Amino acid sequence: MSKAEIEEILKQHNLSKMQAALLSKISPADFYQALNGKKPFFPKWRKQFAKTLNMSEEELFPEYIRKDL
Repeated sequence: MSKAEIEEILKQHNLSKMQAALLSKISPADFYQALNGKKPFFPKWRKQFAKTLNMSEEELFPEYIRKDL
């Protein structure tokens, strides 16, 4: 999912990027870097972030799921 799509989902959930990072137990610096494509969203981060948003990892990160298969 693109940065813009993730930001739109955060907006729908009334969460800032900082709030999403903290609720997902991801360092805000790491979260921002992953969002900007400078780091991958590691499997644990994907799971935690998806849980925070009550979404499935497959729905939120389809590009990673395809790579993992």
